[in-house]
Amino acid sequence: MRNIESKFRCPDHEGVAQRALAIGAKDHGVLQQRDQFFGVPSGRLKLRTFGDGRGDLISYNREDTPDARLAEYSLHQTNDPLTLDEVLGRALLRTGILAKRRRLLIHGNTRIHLDDVAGLGKFVELETVIDGQTETDAEGEHDDVIRALGLGEMERISVGYVDLIK
Repeated sequence: MRNIESKFRCPDHEGVAQRALAIGAKDHGVLQQRDQFFGVPSGRLKLRTFGDGRGDLISYNREDTPDARLAEYSLHQTNDPLTLDEVLGRALLRTGILAKRRRLLIHGNTRIHLDDVAGLGKFVELETVIDGQTETDAEGEHDDVIRALGLGEMERISVGYVDLIK
């Protein structure tokens, strides 16, 4: 799977949420997430555990750049993330951990994440999934959402949250 991603430092989550809802985004509520990162020879690997006990194992590759960037990822859902964490922890080096509160809104193919990351602060992350459209169309949608949400003047973040913590 592929998407276009951007991340912004943004203390005004309520303003962004209001603008997102005004353009027709659907509110999917708040998620509590804990991400455990593992050292791997290629790309990145994290086990995301949700507050309801579910989990996602996510392998992904993307450049560290402040500009919108293409990411390729694979995802495996699990109902037993604790056992998976134990298995992975025996075989791989744990490289970082973070906790966040994420409000999820979706507009078209774009996931709008209003993230409050423990120890770091508030951010907005956009992920425009390339599904049923061309990469060029996805980039256009991504840019349109950035403009509509008023994120263009915000500080762009080039690395993952776990890299900011380090």
